[in-house]
Amino acid sequence: MQKEIVSFSETDDYDFDNELVDALAMERSAIQEIEQEKEENYLTEETSSAPSSRKKLWRDTQKEALTRLEDSARTEDDFRNVQSWWDRLDANADRKYRYHVIGRSDVPLEWGAALEQVIVPEPIHHVFWRQIIKGDFLDAIFDCPFEMHELIEDDDIADAVSELKDLHKEVLYYSAIRQYSNQRIAHIRNQTDRNILKVKITILKKLQKKLYAGLCGRKEMNLPLSKREKDFLKEYAPIFSGTDKRKCSGTDKKKSPIKNND
Repeated sequence: MQKEIVSFSETDDYDFDNELVDALAMERSAIQEIEQEKEENYLTEETSSAPSSRKKLWRDTQKEALTRLEDSARTEDDFRNVQSWWDRLDANADRKYRYHVIGRSDVPLEWGAALEQVIVPEPIHHVFWRQIIKGDFLDAIFDCPFEMHELIEDDDIADAVSELKDLHKEVLYYSAIRQYSNQRIAHIRNQTDRNILKVKITILKKLQKKLYAGLCGRKEMNLPLSKREKDFLKEYAPIFSGTDKRKCSGTDKKKSPIKNND
């Protein structure tokens, strides 16, 4: 019974490969037909080429003629004539589209391709290498626990991260950016995972406190806040309002930045 199952699977694979070969052959023939049609139309356009001004005038007259036909269409034959015009324009648009974009069949793109690391080395597949090839060097330059704050857009968060201790920066980098587990970070730091967990809690509290102070400063300056920032202030106001000298309550009076000297 097992031998029959194996032979059946081998026949299925053989039939599937034959189908892929046939589909690939049909795809190549279609591409050749498109290329041949493109060359023929290119030769006809070159022989009957006209100045750009004449072409533009001819296109404008064709558009005006089509609009007149659409406005003056009353009978069934008139509508058929308008439909033939639109069919011809759609065919031309599809033909121009086929010149630039060649659609693929059901053949998988990876079928028959070489394995990875055979042609392209593995390091080039890395995200940093792809960004460097495109000319984007920021992520690669600042991929460091002591420089990661340069990649943060928010000024308050960037300042809070840059003011952390080196130990806290390293733990934050490995846990937030590298997504390492506590056990792995503990192995790197030669510490216990319980100690790493305590350090992470301390880091989180420091960042929350500094972010709360920064958002309070923005609110006192009447700067706009997002919904997440407002929710953050409401959630952590009972925790940090006693420790911070500035209190961000919703009933604070808005102070005008311009003083009246009278």
